[in-house]
Amino acid sequence: MRDRRHYFARIRTQMANERTLMSYYRGALALVGISAFIFKFLVSWLFTALSLVFLTLGIAMAVYGTIRYFRFKKKILRK
Repeated sequence: MRDRRHYFARIRTQMANERTLMSYYRGALALVGISAFIFKFLVSWLFTALSLVFLTLGIAMAVYGTIRYFRFKKKILRK
């Protein structure tokens, strides 16, 4: 019985890790979308710079979320 609970707890933890990764991707996609909107519809050097900031933050968020996912996945599988 205990092994079974441990098995299901590990599965729940893996699914939570995957949900967290998807929320990082969702946030990154929102930042990239905001960046595209600003770049397309607000024409000024200031808005272009702001657009690049949002784009960089979106890419960084996706990369960070991916790295975090694989680090925690490795920890989960080690236990």
